[in-house]
Amino acid sequence: MPKTTIPALTREEAMRIFHQDGIIEIITGAVLINFGFDLLNQSSRITSLFTYIPIILLSSMKNQVSISRLGYDAFGGDEKKVRFWNLAIAAGLVVMLLLMSTTVLDDPLKIRTALTLPFGGDIRNLFAGTIMALACLAAGYFIPLKRFFYYAPVPFVAGLISFFFFPAYVPVFFCAVAILVPGIRLMVKFTRAYPLNKVKK
Repeated sequence: MPKTTIPALTREEAMRIFHQDGIIEIITGAVLINFGFDLLNQSSRITSLFTYIPIILLSSMKNQVSISRLGYDAFGGDEKKVRFWNLAIAAGLVVMLLLMSTTVLDDPLKIRTALTLPFGGDIRNLFAGTIMALACLAAGYFIPLKRFFYYAPVPFVAGLISFFFFPAYVPVFFCAVAILVPGIRLMVKFTRAYPLNKVKK
């Protein structure tokens, strides 16, 4: 498929083209699965280094899957812009993990201790659901990608429901699957729409 320049793209249009591959969802889902296992195992008070590995793979996945098929002209970018966009997303995921580590995995600031709720339940579920929902809203607004606004209610509702019935790792795993499945679907759709063999021709 020939690479064509699309003039005067808005940032939203450029991001929609650049992120149509579902890689953000796949990376985020993998990060949440790893964090869920951190919660399940409770082997440490800090997030394991293994949890951060998918974030490190973000840039290389973008280059191998998206840039190799679309080139830079399709979304009006260049190597420097793409590096910045990837770095911003990686930084956002790291911030999300740090917030969840200090409120859900451990409580170094004694926030959970300071909050006394009038009814029973695991407050970590509320923290996890709220942080994941805010992360989705931030991605929808700052990237911007509107589809993340549709993801946002899922972790919030999962955190509320699981507060009374399930341990904290359950909503994390649930949200990981809820965002990973659409990501895989987008990836399949993208690779079928832009097969590498046709692009190279």
